[in-house]
Formats: sequence, C-alpha cells, structure tokens
Amino acid sequence: MKPLISTTCAALACRITATSAPAAAAGCDKCSDLPKLYRELLEQEFLRNRFDRWVKEAYYPVSVDAMQQSAADQLGVAMRGGLYGSLTTNSGSGGQGSAAPSYGTDLNNKSCALVEYVKDAQGDQTQRPVKPEQVRSKLCAPMAEFVLAHEGHHQASCRAAYAAGRTAQFGTTEFVAKDDVEAYQVGIAVLRDHIAKLAWQCGWSGSTNARRPDGTTTVPTPDQVAELKNATRQQAALLQCKSK
Repeated sequence: MKPLISTTCAALACRITATSAPAAAAGCDKCSDLPKLYRELLEQEFLRNRFDRWVKEAYYPVSVDAMQQSAADQLGVAMRGGLYGSLTTNSGSGGQGSAAPSYGTDLNNKSCALVEYVKDAQGDQTQRPVKPEQVRSKLCAPMAEFVLAHEGHHQASCRAAYAAGRTAQFGTTEFVAKDDVEAYQVGIAVLRDHIAKLAWQCGWSGSTNARRPDGTTTVPTPDQVAELKNATRQQAALLQCKSK
C-alpha cells in the first residue's frame, strides 16, 4: 500500500526544499519572504481546487496514482504559466527547488507515522520516519507548520480508518481526493494566517473583510505582496488597495 502524501508541485508529496537549521530559525518573517510564501499558497490552493473539482464532479481518474500524477502535471503547467501573476520569478517559475517528494503519511500500519521521502544511492525513493521537531529544524516556521497541519490531517484520517477497519479506502480515488481537499484546506489556513500577519507588519492596510467565505484569513493581492516585499517593519506606509 502506498503512503498517502501531499501534492504541492510536480511531485506527489510536500514540495519544499529543506533549509539549513540557521535559515529555519529566521522563521520566514521578513517582508522579503512574502513572495515565496505567497507562491506556496497559490500552489496549495491550485491543488486543493483541482482535487475539489474531482470531488464535486464525482468523476475521477482511473486510479489514485493517475489522479495524483494528473494533479502534479496540471500544477507544473500552471507554474510555468500564469499561476504566480506578478510574483513570477525571472525563470518563469516560483518553485523553491527540487520537485522530489519530501514529507508524507505512512499508511502501511496503524501508527500512520509522519515520514520523509528521500532518494537512495540508486536514485530510488525511500522513506524514513521523521518527527515534527525535525521538520521544524529544516523548514522556516510557516512552511513547517503548514506541512505538519496538512500531514496531521492525513494522519488523523489514517488512524480513524484503521480503527474502523476501513483501510481498503486508501486505494480509492474518492477517499484520497476528499481527504486531500481537506488536508490542503488545513495547510492553506496556516499559510494565510502567517502571510496576513507578516503583511500587516510590513505595512499592509488590510481588508474590510478579515475572513473569506471558507473561514480562512484574507491576505494581500499578488501585486500588493510584490510591493510589500521591499518594505521593512519600521515603515508605516499603508497600502490602500483591494485585497484578495
């Protein structure tokens, strides 16, 4: 049984390049960090919407693997296209590094452990157990917390399935799509909270609607983020623009 894993780019797991421990300690708390956090948010929301569309249409690819690969392929096209808007990098992509899988949830036993995906000497993917504190040591705070929130949802779903004797559903597109929608939404909420807080500190004036219809925090638009990235926390200039 393959592990249920996040899909944040052209891989089938959380696509985040691990940072060194000193970089992680910085916490992605600078105004200049806003664009990379926002690009990650756009990727997460793209994937949530793709899986949600399958759920709403009740029309799925032929297998879980095919469904995950389709989502990854579509995200890859979007990343090379207009997904990032004004936050597109000079290379035309907002990605942060390799598309290799990073973190996931092991469905092979009832512990539903958090795992890290790595390449062995032959280039094949293997997994190894990982603890939340290890994730936090490699990723800056908001990145680590959204990964842990996303996989925490998968872990809870996995344990509930074992408790109810319904592990066969791990292989169904219906279950995986629905669970991925929910996991992405949990991670998105974490990212939006951090982006909004950091944007306020960088001079964003906020929005008349603090919450979106889905309950997540309203954040600046990509154009506002592009402007805020050059701000400092000491700047008091407020942006009077519409918010996303």
